[in-house]
Amino acid sequence: MFWSRQIVFILSVGVLLSISTNAHADHSEQAQPQKPVLKVANSHAWRPFSYLNSNQEPRGILVDFWKEFGQRNGYDIEFLLTDWQTSIDLVRSGQADVHAGLLQSPERLKFMAFGTPLFAIDTQVFFSQSMMGTSADFVLSGTTDHKIGVVQGGYEEEFMRAKFPDVALQLFPNNQAMLNAALSEELQAFVADLQVANYHLYATINQSLFIPVRHLYTEMLHAGFAKGNTALLNRIDNKFAWLDDDTKRQLLNRWVYYDVETVYPTYLFPALVAIGILIVTSYIVLLKRTVKQKTRALQTANDMLQEQAITDSLTLLPNRRYFYQHLYALEQSRGNIALMVFDIDDFKAFNDGFGHAHGDEVLCFVAKTAKSLLPNDAIIARIGGEEFAVLQHFASAEHALAQGRLLCDEIARQSLALFNQASKPVTISLGVAYYPNGMRHNEIVDADKAMYQAKNQGKNGTVLHVID
Repeated sequence: MFWSRQIVFILSVGVLLSISTNAHADHSEQAQPQKPVLKVANSHAWRPFSYLNSNQEPRGILVDFWKEFGQRNGYDIEFLLTDWQTSIDLVRSGQADVHAGLLQSPERLKFMAFGTPLFAIDTQVFFSQSMMGTSADFVLSGTTDHKIGVVQGGYEEEFMRAKFPDVALQLFPNNQAMLNAALSEELQAFVADLQVANYHLYATINQSLFIPVRHLYTEMLHAGFAKGNTALLNRIDNKFAWLDDDTKRQLLNRWVYYDVETVYPTYLFPALVAIGILIVTSYIVLLKRTVKQKTRALQTANDMLQEQAITDSLTLLPNRRYFYQHLYALEQSRGNIALMVFDIDDFKAFNDGFGHAHGDEVLCFVAKTAKSLLPNDAIIARIGGEEFAVLQHFASAEHALAQGRLLCDEIARQSLALFNQASKPVTISLGVAYYPNGMRHNEIVDADKAMYQAKNQGKNGTVLHVID
């Protein structure tokens, strides 16, 4: 009887302790509320911005951005990475709260709102080696059979259809599929962000298989929200005060060069750990590769800066600095050289009558038309507001004069069809200084005088001065 009472007492104490423990656990769970979940959508194949690695784990620049956002603001981030068009549809339908990063466009503004700008991306047209020597402008005019690859639903598709409606586009569900087609030589040209293309091309054996041939735009990536979801947009935007330039640089730092997982298989590193001597060897190889990649990246950056320094940003022709570098090199040279200088007649009237945007269109039209009429070895540049210059070799002064007249006639003729203003075609006055025995100075004064003589004779014409 005594032992029966003891057992009952022990069981009773155990039940009470169990109830007390469960109650304490329940209280602890209630004391620690769950973090709100923010569902973030983007592409699963947009390296290095967002992608799924071999283990189907989210990786990339934008993934790191939003992870940092969640840590700083108390959110659990759930990534929904899929094809590009589907990622946008997820936000539109409310299945995702925010799009990790995309560009604004008139079409997207119809159904989306855009928040904090994250960082800029550069987008270019890439040609394969087999298309080297083919004019990018010629292909983009849509008069060839070449197809240009774009990602379906991406900003690139919308941009190409708006700016180059005659070009035949080949659509791909994502960047990975498009780059795979390009690297297997099934695709000869494509439009992609420079960072994305470089990330893929530098991981291949033949890194020069494709090169950028035409810059299309530089735009900012923004966080994207479903149109009308203003409360969420404001709530998220107000939590980005920490995202300054220094923080961006820190977050982007690991993506400046390629993730070793892209180049080397993941199973390689455990094997190197097991074999000590190979660890040292691999470290040296990896160090050399990193230095090589840094050198290449710096060279690429320097090349881009050099290109920007000698290129007119509006017409994309070489600028005055580039032209005078070649002009100085021709001083004291021998040979039949022609220096042409021309400007647009009554250009101020285009700006005053139709606005500066139309004036820019006229400048780009003249630049593009003149370049298309000149041979590849001619040097043409924009050297002033509406003033252009050309350096070219000719067998005779008559040939140089004929080239100048062709420029005048074709610019006037083609402007009528383009701008549909028969009462006011775009015309130029052009002066040619022809040096049969080579130039003895590095100034444009001789051609300049000939150009002003053409203006005094009624404009829309060419005047030749032969300088012995």
